[in-house]
Amino acid sequence: MPDDAVLIAKERQKLMELLDTDGGEFEVPSRRLNENLLIATWNIQQFSNNKTARALQYIADICERFDIIALQEVKTDLTGLARLMDLLPGNYNILVSDPTGNSERFAFLYDKRSVISTGLACEIGFNVPADTHTGFQLHRMPYCASFKAGRFDFVLVSAHIYFGKTAAEKAFRKEEIRQLVEFIHKRSKTARTKVFDRDFFVVGDFNIEEAGDAFFNALKSKGFMMPTAMDALMTNFARNKTFDKIAWVNRSSFEFTGKFNVIPFGKALFQDKSPKGGKKEISDHLPLWAEFEINKLTQELDQIIRSGGD
Repeated sequence: MPDDAVLIAKERQKLMELLDTDGGEFEVPSRRLNENLLIATWNIQQFSNNKTARALQYIADICERFDIIALQEVKTDLTGLARLMDLLPGNYNILVSDPTGNSERFAFLYDKRSVISTGLACEIGFNVPADTHTGFQLHRMPYCASFKAGRFDFVLVSAHIYFGKTAAEKAFRKEEIRQLVEFIHKRSKTARTKVFDRDFFVVGDFNIEEAGDAFFNALKSKGFMMPTAMDALMTNFARNKTFDKIAWVNRSSFEFTGKFNVIPFGKALFQDKSPKGGKKEISDHLPLWAEFEINKLTQELDQIIRSGGD
């Protein structure tokens, strides 16, 4: 067996040990069909056909830990994504958006044994006046799709918010978050007969730089829920920025288990490289995940009763 195959196998084993250590800091819960839902989000830097076979194998190993994972920064060239799918078991499906700002696509990768697509797949664009054809739009139009896991229907929105460095660019970043949250908030209040579902999760790279800053406050301004400590969880490879988020409109149809974290793959992978860890080979962002309970009939009945049939 070639030495590189042995090296990769050893690092894959080390990655699994990191994620499987019972009670360990970075343990990822086991997936339980129709009982829990593991949602993840990952900005895979400049993901096109530029990843080595070694890097793609590691990416596949991480993706396989989740029921559904939202990928950001997928570039126009889908060859790398196709190669990733070849490494995953045949039970995985994928939805991919058209290219949007900065020639980036979004993708939802999901295990069809635990999650199914229920028909909605779209980019989020805002209405503009017919006479001018001008108005506010996000630089990268978020990708939105509906799914069902067990009894639980939900809509997942994946976003990659504009970064920018100048005062004007930062103001645009804040406005992008505000406009997106306002849009989803309105949809979550719409009568259930007029939308696919009102259980919204919004995930992705919000380029929020520190806990409690203006961008973080904009995200929470309409009552979006997040784990208490997620505002301070560092999600980039260097672990010094809190860029990525998983947030939701809180309802009685599901329950957050309290478990969430990043996967610091640099602790296990590409230890033979300089610098170590795989930032250059994989991404400058870490995967972020959260676990939800989804299969309590009592929750479904409570939701119907409390809504009064609206």
